[in-house]
Amino acid sequence: MPGKTYLITGANRGIGRGMFNHYVAQPSNTLIAAVRDVPGSQNLLTLPKGQNTTIILVKIDSASKTDAYDAITSLRAQGINHIDVVISAAGIAKLNTIEDMPLAEYEEVLMVNAISVMLLYKAALPLLRKAGRPARFVFISAAGGSLNKMGKYPYPNASYASSKALANVLVVKMGMENEWLVTLCIHPGLVQTDMGNAGARAFGLDKATLTLEESSRNTAHIIDNATKEEHSEKFFNETIDRIHPW
Repeated sequence: MPGKTYLITGANRGIGRGMFNHYVAQPSNTLIAAVRDVPGSQNLLTLPKGQNTTIILVKIDSASKTDAYDAITSLRAQGINHIDVVISAAGIAKLNTIEDMPLAEYEEVLMVNAISVMLLYKAALPLLRKAGRPARFVFISAAGGSLNKMGKYPYPNASYASSKALANVLVVKMGMENEWLVTLCIHPGLVQTDMGNAGARAFGLDKATLTLEESSRNTAHIIDNATKEEHSEKFFNETIDRIHPW
């Protein structure tokens, strides 16, 4: 959707980078790239971009309880008065069974993959309210977070799967609490990112099946075409015509 303001977490790598690349190529967009390391992500400012599209870097470390709020304060000071689309794409994965999982490691995964999603929403909510209708909050989820299909993924991913399931609940509730807000949980597929390829190898594959460009295009199509009535508070399986069971 050209002519929109997007905030994307994890914008310098993985799925977040793919979504950044997709929307930065369109005209008249404002791309807010939220990254852990702003000095180390300056290359994002030099990428080819659509006509009249601008890029802003802000610091959001998903392990922080305050970064999202500080980032919104910084954006307001830079003249950002609304956000049309928030894409929560930052995440981590740890392989472990429940028996072997250290509590500190579980707390880290819950913070980065779920609690940070809630904090991002709470921080961005005032600027989402000022956007054109409908505003959108998008969570890059994972098939492994499905309870009904858990049997298909018998891997030692207890922390990752449960954190994605928790975030799914929060994102659905966000949509239920705001009639003007479209909220989407999207499984982007097994994508050729560092994390995706590592997961693919854990599943016995050489690499992930989807290119980052293919996945980003599919995900953007869902975001751009989602309506409150037909798509909000649903769990998408790669494309807009496929729903993943909770």
